[in-house]
This record gives sequence, C-alpha cells and structure tokens, in this order.
Amino acid sequence: MAILNGIISKLTGSTGNLVFKRIGDRTIVSEKPHTVTNPRTDAQMRQRTKWGNIIAMYRGIRPLLNYGFENKPRNLSDYNMFVKVNMQRTPIYLTKQSIAGGACIATAYQITQGSLPSIVTSGSGQNITTDISLGSDGISASTTVAQFARMVVTNNEQYQYGDQISFFLIKQKVNAETEIPYCTFSASKVVLDSADTETKLWDIVNKNGFSAQDGCLGHSGNDGDCAFAWVHSRKMDGKTLVSTQSLVANNSKEAEYKGDLAYNLAKSSFGVSVESFLVPNGESTGSTGGNAGGDNGGGNSGGGNDSL
Repeated sequence: MAILNGIISKLTGSTGNLVFKRIGDRTIVSEKPHTVTNPRTDAQMRQRTKWGNIIAMYRGIRPLLNYGFENKPRNLSDYNMFVKVNMQRTPIYLTKQSIAGGACIATAYQITQGSLPSIVTSGSGQNITTDISLGSDGISASTTVAQFARMVVTNNEQYQYGDQISFFLIKQKVNAETEIPYCTFSASKVVLDSADTETKLWDIVNKNGFSAQDGCLGHSGNDGDCAFAWVHSRKMDGKTLVSTQSLVANNSKEAEYKGDLAYNLAKSSFGVSVESFLVPNGESTGSTGGNAGGDNGGGNSGGGNDSL
C-alpha cells in the first residue's frame, strides 16, 4: 500500500491489479487480493448453520439477562458475550427455512458469567438438585419468603440476606401447523429477605423450580421438554455480581438438530452441495488388487465384481 502525490493522486477506481481510493486529500493505492475467501467453505458453513439457534435463544431470553455478563469488556454487549461463550458449545444446526420460521431449540447454553460461585447441579431428567442446602426444612405452599431466606443463608455460607436467586425456564414447543420447533421463555426470582414474613414463596416463583430435593433446592414436576437454570446474584457497591451458569437441558428434540445429518440438512438448505459420505478426499495411488472386467485367472469371462 502506498500514498500517491501529484497528478496521479487524483485517480480513483482500479486498473490492472491496483486499486485507488481517495481518503480526504490523499489517494491510497493497494493491490487487489489474489484470492477471494469462499463464504461457503465447510468451516464457514458450520458457523453459519449453528448461528441461527444461538440468535433465537438470545432473542427470547434477552429481556431476562440484563447484567448477566458481569465483567464484559466495554466494547462488547450482552449479545456479543452470549454469542461468544456459546459458539464453541455443542452446536444446534437449523435450516435456512426453519430459521426464517422462527425455529429455536432449548439447549445447554451458558446464560451468565460472573464472580459469584456457580450453583452446581446434579441428577438427570426433571429431578435436578442444586448444591443450595435447605437443611432439614422442606418447602410447602405455606413457606414464606422469610423462612426460605433463613434456610438458604443459615445453611450456605456463600449466601447473604439481600441476595437474589432466579430460576430461568425455557420450554420447548412445536408449531402444530408448520411443525417448526420454538421456545417459550420465563423466569422468576426471590430476594432473600428475612423480614418478609407475609409473602408465600410459591406465590412469586415457579413452584417446580423452587422445590426441596433431598434437603436441597431443586426442580421437580413435569415441565416437558425444556431447559432451565438457577442464578445467584448480589448487589455490591453499585455493581451486580452474578454466578456463572449454563442451562440444564432436558429436551428430546435436541437430538434431531445435532450431528452430521442435521448439519448436512442445514447446509443444503443454504444452497451448498453436501459431500458424499462414501467419496474419499483423495485419489488412490495403488492397485486395487483385481482386474475389472478382464481375465481374473478364475475362468470367469466378463467376470469381475459388482461395484457400488
């Protein structure tokens, strides 16, 4: 690249392998690129076909994730962070047509990132248990916010009065007419307030997400195909601190949209040919070990083996 002076500095456009561009009162000349990046390489298509579900999930959960990424750089938004942390996760591949129809698959994406200890979960299916101990007390319809707060703070040193526990629930649905999968998004929260002796816990939170499982906070009941997570947050010195959490996925629809078959279907929907599974990447350099259609030494004239 060079900066031109004199009469030639008035040039714009291109000639041969040179490109002339005016910037202010200067003309900059550079060479045309010798190669053009193919926007449909396999690597690029794998990125493109998994992008759609990440965007759909963020679009649905966005109103619930303000301040979800505690220490994000100033030049990055919550959207940027959500995409960044989830692009390397096990991909969900959506076709171009399903993306246009609003498709979304509930999966185990990361939804927050912060400095508080993560809430650890265990179990499978609908019955998931967290590491938030409730002691010997259970949770019932009569449990108040104050009683729940005391259970949590008394039995877990990392929790304080004034902290918040939130429960996120993404339910998997399928459009009955188009058969396109979509999601519904909801969340509920409780502040650990020892003075709130009037409000019943289940009046303000999702009952399934705030149940007692083996002496700990957990999920029970049947929410169908879904993904869910708990998040611990705290306000300190004017800043919101959060725990780093990922959704727990309990979704039978996931399998249809993972793996090479799902990828090839998504890729072909963008007008890109799909490589044949049985076609090798290179040419053979040796003998096949037999004669095709010739004398094979076994007396089978016109013999040879059938081939695919």
